[in-house]
Amino acid sequence: MNVRIIIIFAFLVISYPAFSQKSFDNWLKKKEGAKIEPFIMLQLWSSYSIGQETFNPDTKQYEPIDNRFNIMLRRARLGFRTEPYNGLQFNVVGAYDLIGRDLNSALVGGANNGSQPAFFLWDAFFQWKVNKSNEALNIIAGYFRPQLSRESITSGWAVNSMEKAMSQNYIRTHLVGTGPGRAVGLNLGGLLLNHNINYNIGIFNPVFQSNNGNSTGKNFAPLLVGRVAFNIGESEMENYKIAYDINYFNERKGLTLAVGGAWQGKTDLFTQSYTTSVDALMNLGAFSLDGEWNWMWRDGIRTLENQSIRNFNYLSETGHIRVGYNIILDNKFFIEPSFMLMQFTGAKESTKQADAKAVSASSGSESTYDTGINWYLNKKNLKITLHYTWHDGDHGDAGDGATVNAFFSQSGVGAIRRGDWLGLGLSAIF
Repeated sequence: MNVRIIIIFAFLVISYPAFSQKSFDNWLKKKEGAKIEPFIMLQLWSSYSIGQETFNPDTKQYEPIDNRFNIMLRRARLGFRTEPYNGLQFNVVGAYDLIGRDLNSALVGGANNGSQPAFFLWDAFFQWKVNKSNEALNIIAGYFRPQLSRESITSGWAVNSMEKAMSQNYIRTHLVGTGPGRAVGLNLGGLLLNHNINYNIGIFNPVFQSNNGNSTGKNFAPLLVGRVAFNIGESEMENYKIAYDINYFNERKGLTLAVGGAWQGKTDLFTQSYTTSVDALMNLGAFSLDGEWNWMWRDGIRTLENQSIRNFNYLSETGHIRVGYNIILDNKFFIEPSFMLMQFTGAKESTKQADAKAVSASSGSESTYDTGINWYLNKKNLKITLHYTWHDGDHGDAGDGATVNAFFSQSGVGAIRRGDWLGLGLSAIF
């Protein structure tokens, strides 16, 4: 019986008139002239570090180490972008950062990438402009930065301090648990009202610490992120994108003010985590000012020595302010002196510092100051930087040897007191 049904069905399919019609030919047409565009981005830095100290656990004291000269590839990117169909873009970027870094230099950042450097994924995402006639709605999906904190979503090639404000590291680890600050997610964003409003709403899947860094734990807890920016005067951008600039090389007179926030529910690390952020960018011809402030909360539960349960709400804050001024010399040299202050503030009292440790948050305080000169040879595509950076920090009640924030901790070394450094660098985009 079953064989007869199969034979009859096959006969009907073969003889059905529709299969004698012309083949389907209404495929989406590829963009005329579409091609894959490769690019290379490099930051080659030399530095001289002063006053770095490491903690000796045997003597319980900080000990000075030699001042030192160091050359490294601070950032290095290799990637490509393409737009195979009108309005549908794809970006892939790989990184091989920190090659040649001496871990006992005073610069911030991760460990040396090794004598045989690793190449790892930095960005990989699609961007689809839903309506080709305007910038109102774009969908971005893939591996990229949640759109919160101006410093986090601004490239290291676009800032006018030599190093980015490391407030970005505190906000990134708060949001997604890692320094690079990327996660897989989906984002809706666009430009409204003659490009004077820029909005982003996203949902991401940061994995934090459970299951060897591959899960939020038994509770499903996606990260929800939103940011909206308002322009006064000239708009910050004419085409929607998720990368931002600071220096418009005397071509913009405008102010951008933005507010944002993020929330994540219960994971194995905390009961909830949330953030509020404000940021600003002002360009008045040759003058630029940018800054931000972020409030970061984590709620948690921990067991005290007397076996009682402590429910707590932990708050830390971080941000920066940075100014620059463009000077054109003899109509040949485009020079920009700049200054930056970065601040992190967390708990300094022992009970609250223990709260911070329980939810993998930083505590104590840290300040970074950067001043120097940028010489732009081709806008941000090619520039030379000469800067001096100095650091300060307070570990609070945690005491010497505590690795409570970036001033007192260096991956690959352990407990330190970070020194100051003089840097000369070349940044290039090809």
